[in-house]
Amino acid sequence: MNIAVIGGGIAGLTAAWQLSRQQHRVTLFERHAVPGFVASSVTLDGTQAGLRVDVPLRVFYPGYYPTLTRLYAELGVATEPVDYATSFSGADGGLYFRWRNARWGSWSVPYVWPQDLAHPRARRIAAGALRFQRRARAALAAGALNGASIGEFVADERIAPEFVDGLLLPAIATIGTCHTQDARAYPAQVVAGYAAAGLARHSVRRASDGADAVAAQLLAGIHQVHCQAGVQAVRRSQHGDGSVTVLHARGDEAFDHVVFATQANQALALLADATPDETAALSAFRYRALEVVMHRDPTLMPTRRTDWSPVNARVCAEHPQPESTIWINRVQPALRHAEPIFQTVMPQRAPRDDRVISRARFERPLVDAGNTAALAALQRLHGQPGRRVWWCGSYAEAGVPLLESAVRSAVGVASCVTRAGGVDPSLHRPT
Repeated sequence: MNIAVIGGGIAGLTAAWQLSRQQHRVTLFERHAVPGFVASSVTLDGTQAGLRVDVPLRVFYPGYYPTLTRLYAELGVATEPVDYATSFSGADGGLYFRWRNARWGSWSVPYVWPQDLAHPRARRIAAGALRFQRRARAALAAGALNGASIGEFVADERIAPEFVDGLLLPAIATIGTCHTQDARAYPAQVVAGYAAAGLARHSVRRASDGADAVAAQLLAGIHQVHCQAGVQAVRRSQHGDGSVTVLHARGDEAFDHVVFATQANQALALLADATPDETAALSAFRYRALEVVMHRDPTLMPTRRTDWSPVNARVCAEHPQPESTIWINRVQPALRHAEPIFQTVMPQRAPRDDRVISRARFERPLVDAGNTAALAALQRLHGQPGRRVWWCGSYAEAGVPLLESAVRSAVGVASCVTRAGGVDPSLHRPT
């Protein structure tokens, strides 16, 4: 079959790669000059071989990312464990809580030094964390979390507010890159499932050669890749031949199937003949804008150098979201002895202009009680007979919208497309 995939993020690259493996003729359309998965990455001047840093940083841990882990293994992508210990500071830059990681190979155990518990607030946070883990795991195992938000769950369980406001909600907002109120609305089942998936046992990992190596492997074998494609619209044929036309900067092309690997709102804007059901399903997914800044300004780190961690959250009541600054030197081994370099996500403060390396802006899906219905509506669309237009992305699977959900949705859609063409996907995988 002749298939178009629109969007070169991890979902689009994975869908195109999977379909290419089934011997389909795949054309990938990307609006950036390079695939979107690496479009915002930066090359550092003055480093050996022009070292690249992923923007945003791409990390995972196997417990919550089984599909991504299998994909990297299939591609032969080498991965390495990284230290993702985290500090939490207030508006004054003073540390109020910190966890560290004890690591042995692929295993990692978070712990807190006794001196880090000297302040009563830190002790209440630690006690709240232990109570939350016990209560959330028990409720998850009993199936008692359906429908409740994490904010409702911690209120019902009387979890210490110092832990909820000082660690839990900032952590959710940092992982999901959203506002604190968005984090409070997260389904409790999603948060408990994330916490129970081995976060306290498995080391956080990254692709050893970064996202560029992953993208290169996924691009291999794709028939055509059009960057800066300028896709303007997608329209299904009115002549009964089942084709779908992609209108783009270089002309119009007809395909047997089109996979949207963009955000839901972008896909809806491009689909010129969206049905009422498609419009309702895609418009139900909501997004939050965010900024990621690469810089060399240490003033965005905790005040005391001894308090610096690989990840540093700044939590202030006057800001709607926590600020998270990653000390890149601690998570990218080749930079260990270089001048400090930082990646700040959702900045509350602006780094000095002369210390800024790059700025990138994204939109991230929000997760709340409405997602269950939205995902069910999307699956109903995918199950319709004769379907020729499909959707995948981090928003299109249950859970925290991360690399895992993006890859999982892409694999699922690739299988749906191949089955829609009357082919068993398992019969056409290269050995």
